[in-house]
Amino acid sequence: MNNQQGFEFIRDYFNELFGKRNLDALDAYLDDNYTDDDIGAGATDHIKNSKAFLAEWFKTQPTIGVDVKDASAQDNVISAFLEWFVIENGAKRVIMKGVAIFVLNGRKILKRHTYLYYQE
Repeated sequence: MNNQQGFEFIRDYFNELFGKRNLDALDAYLDDNYTDDDIGAGATDHIKNSKAFLAEWFKTQPTIGVDVKDASAQDNVISAFLEWFVIENGAKRVIMKGVAIFVLNGRKILKRHTYLYYQE
């Protein structure tokens, strides 16, 4: 996978989740053995936990979205610069910025971790 393909993969992933609110996309994009460092080792089903987390976030922040600003790919790893935003009075306001590391198993995300470097 080259940088452009990595960018498009991650952009499409976030568009399914945050643009279309399609939580079933997690089943399509995430490996059966998916782990998420942000969820923690105590969770037994990281995909189920991710669905529950996002469903609640979409309820409490109905205008939340994610922009994929850039991404690079190396071997089976994609690093992506992300901005989370909300829409208020027709204007986009960035509420978080971070770098997410995605480890792939084929065309599925096996592991993810996000390092936030800006948060309101």
